Amino acid sequence: MIAVLLAVMPALAADTNVERDYEIALTKGQYAMELQDFAAAIGHLKNALALKPKDPTAQVSLGVAYSRSGDQAAARDALQQAVATDATDGRARYELALVLAKLGQLEEAKAQMAQAAKSSDPEVREAAQGYLEGKSEKEKKKFSAKIAGGLQYDSNVILEPDSLPVAGMKNADWRALLALNADYSFLQAGQSEAVVGYMLYQTLHQDLKDYNVQQHTGRLAGKYLASKTVSIDLEYDFIYTFVGGDHYGTSNLFVFRMPANLTPASQTELHAAYEDKSFYDTPVFKGQAERNGGNTAVGLGHTIMLDKRSGVAFDYTFEKNSAAADWWSYSGNKGMVAALGEWGAFKVFCSLSYYDRKYEAIQPGAPEKRHDGVQEYAAGTTWKAGKNWSVTFSDDYTINDSNLAVYQYTRNIVSLIAEIRL
Repeated sequence: MIAVLLAVMPALAADTNVERDYEIALTKGQYAMELQDFAAAIGHLKNALALKPKDPTAQVSLGVAYSRSGDQAAARDALQQAVATDATDGRARYELALVLAKLGQLEEAKAQMAQAAKSSDPEVREAAQGYLEGKSEKEKKKFSAKIAGGLQYDSNVILEPDSLPVAGMKNADWRALLALNADYSFLQAGQSEAVVGYMLYQTLHQDLKDYNVQQHTGRLAGKYLASKTVSIDLEYDFIYTFVGGDHYGTSNLFVFRMPANLTPASQTELHAAYEDKSFYDTPVFKGQAERNGGNTAVGLGHTIMLDKRSGVAFDYTFEKNSAAADWWSYSGNKGMVAALGEWGAFKVFCSLSYYDRKYEAIQPGAPEKRHDGVQEYAAGTTWKAGKNWSVTFSDDYTINDSNLAVYQYTRNIVSLIAEIRL
């Protein structure tokens, strides 16, 4: 007996060491993933697989780590090995389906997800069924549209914050508004998506008919998922505007956004935009050609989720406006903070901002260069009345503090808007 024990004990000790080292490597890998250090996670999980080459937990974890690092091809290989090792592993099939969808292999992804939906693990089964239902809904809705309409009371109707004041036209008024927005996703391939869209915006004033706005916007946008946490968004808008029934302006707008989820509970976004603008005289608005030019804006925003239903957002934007007439050219700095909370069917939001805007030249007839400090306050609530429609009540208050008396004003806009998603 002693001889047998002496022979077996080294093997038992070796097995114990392997199991211990495997558990350590697996734990380190999973912890590194929580910290979003995917390179370290991949290294630890490879060590775990070297100790237990066909371990399903390590194989699936390695596939997930590759996927989150952005290497979808390596993720697919690792997860396919996990499925080959155990065809009944619902978690492996679920994660594989997600990776295949990112690679644009949609039919294969759906087949794997259908198998995952039969898993004995209730959590995996529920997630897979939810994905299939959501994916089916998304595929049916490559075309999406929404209609918004309602009433606004404006205490001081002004067409644009920096436009020329029109004598006798700054009055309180009611207006109805209608906005139709339609998008068609014509490309969904792997990590890329492209969308074409159109928006119609129309206001109808009760008294100030010369301020009725009709705007047509054509949109082309694209999104590229650079990694699990970073995407790049590009957009081009062509905007054609009528005011009082007359052609008021045309602009070309180019927008760049790069949102990054650096932590699970936050998002940081770099954003930039350039707009080329042309204005035209109307019977009411004169001297518009002086404002022709371009506007460049660059900023950084950060959103923090306090929990699943509330968060705060901060943004800073620098703006440079160049116009044909120097007195319409300016530089501006704008800071904003906003908060959002959700309770049941209601969302409550509020924001405040300050915009410091300095003009480059003295306007004819003015004693000095114009300098505005604009305070904006907003608050409101949205009631999700049904699956596809909601009602929003909001109040926006603006104080424009200018060193030129003609541009000093306050403005309050109360809105009641209903929105239907088709």
